[in-house]
Amino acid sequence: MRWIPTFTLFLFLYPFGWFISNFSYFFNKNLSSNDLSIIGTIITFFLFLMLLPSWARRRWNTSDLWLSIGLDFKNHLKSLKIFLNGILWSFVILLIFIIFIFVCGWVDSFNNIKVNDLFNAILLIVGIVFAEELIFRGWLTEEMVLLFGLKRGIIFQSAIFSLAHYRSDIGILALIPYLSGLFVFGLVLTLRRTIDEGSLWGCIGLHGGLVGSWYLFDSGMVIFSDDLPYYFLGPSKEMVNPIGGIIGIIVLLTIIFFQRRLFLRTGRFLASTVNASFKDDIP
Repeated sequence: MRWIPTFTLFLFLYPFGWFISNFSYFFNKNLSSNDLSIIGTIITFFLFLMLLPSWARRRWNTSDLWLSIGLDFKNHLKSLKIFLNGILWSFVILLIFIIFIFVCGWVDSFNNIKVNDLFNAILLIVGIVFAEELIFRGWLTEEMVLLFGLKRGIIFQSAIFSLAHYRSDIGILALIPYLSGLFVFGLVLTLRRTIDEGSLWGCIGLHGGLVGSWYLFDSGMVIFSDDLPYYFLGPSKEMVNPIGGIIGIIVLLTIIFFQRRLFLRTGRFLASTVNASFKDDIP
């Protein structure tokens, strides 16, 4: 029965956040349903942050919440170094992708970065990416390891991360590679945390660097040729996202393959703050 709190937390938090968001009508009656959804999501996240300290004390038996989920706010220099290292890896991954596309003659031109686009890219890293990593590689990873052990916990966490990005506006043929790419990406991000000895800052840097940089590319920094096969650039012609493309998935799988031994040696850091077995026995 230890799984019930984990799988019901957001079933209670999100409706409550949505309920509170409806009070926004008192201040602006022109809000759209999409605006209310965004406001509800933000409120839900802040409710989650408020709940985390007591969750960590009772569930994980620790008083140091932030260190437990990999956010060390005390050693600023070390955290910054890990974050920048994650950013650097994101640039390496994207550089491999762009070089391949460029050598094949599928890049028409490169343009300057617009200030507004750069600002939006930074907001993506600070806002959405930080929240996702805190929830999935932070809280959810600890919960999955607690419930299912290290190896299965990592797999379940990546699967939930993938399914949480389900989109009903794309067909099944595009959805399969898209979710598959996200699953592999979840494994790579978890691998990043193990390499960083439990720190979450490298995951934030890697995830944020990829999302922010691709936003800049897609906003006009890189103009791709019309001859570029869509399955290299994304899962479908209507959806440009290299995570679901052939090149992106191959690069992510290659990272896992070459760092698999390092993962086995450092995986213990994921389970260091919870009462889980390191031999995959369910507690």
